[in-house]
Amino acid sequence: MNDKKKIALITGASTGLGKSMALKLSKKGFDTILASRNFNKLEEISHQISGFGSRSYPFMLDVRNEQSVNDLKNFTKDIGFVDVIINNAGFGKFDEIRNLEVKDWDEQMSVNLRGSFLITKYFCNDMINQKIGTIVFINSVAGKKAYPYSSAYVTSKFGLLGFSRSLREELREYNIKVISVHPGAISTPFWENVEADFSKDDMMDSDNVAETIVHAVLAPDNVVLEEIDIQRTLGDF
Repeated sequence: MNDKKKIALITGASTGLGKSMALKLSKKGFDTILASRNFNKLEEISHQISGFGSRSYPFMLDVRNEQSVNDLKNFTKDIGFVDVIINNAGFGKFDEIRNLEVKDWDEQMSVNLRGSFLITKYFCNDMINQKIGTIVFINSVAGKKAYPYSSAYVTSKFGLLGFSRSLREELREYNIKVISVHPGAISTPFWENVEADFSKDDMMDSDNVAETIVHAVLAPDNVVLEEIDIQRTLGDF
């Protein structure tokens, strides 16, 4: 392994925005740790990345499960110091509150909020010790603006914003950058089981959004884009 290469860990890397970020970071010279529940898709992306001259390491991960996150941390020990963490795994279930199942509420809190907490908790200590690192939270426009039929999703994303802001203040003294990204609707598999009154054709392209995020990750020296709102030019739906 080339020790000079930076390493990025990306959760939810098997599809959509996570996949786009993994490919773009690899083209920028990063080695990547690709984590998600779909190992077969991760292997396909890993094969694609090998053509860029970068290394990638697929790992089947359930961000909700502490043992799974602990196993991921142990998996990375032989790979090297993780310079960039991208908490991208997310889940949304949209319905009226009276119809929302408790299990759907719990799962959104577990994936969107608990998952980011667990990943950050297990990996930030190395960054603190080395006094360098970047932690990215892929939030949502729903982390700053409330929408109907989205109570669980909105709550999880508002919570994620609070977590990222608190963490940022805690980690400043260790030279760790914390970036919170709030995109509008992106054309990804996220929407496949969502009933919406707008077309995926009107959404943002995941590659374009990924390019913006990678730009923020690559900001030099003591510069950090702390919170980024990304919308299509026409604005919100």
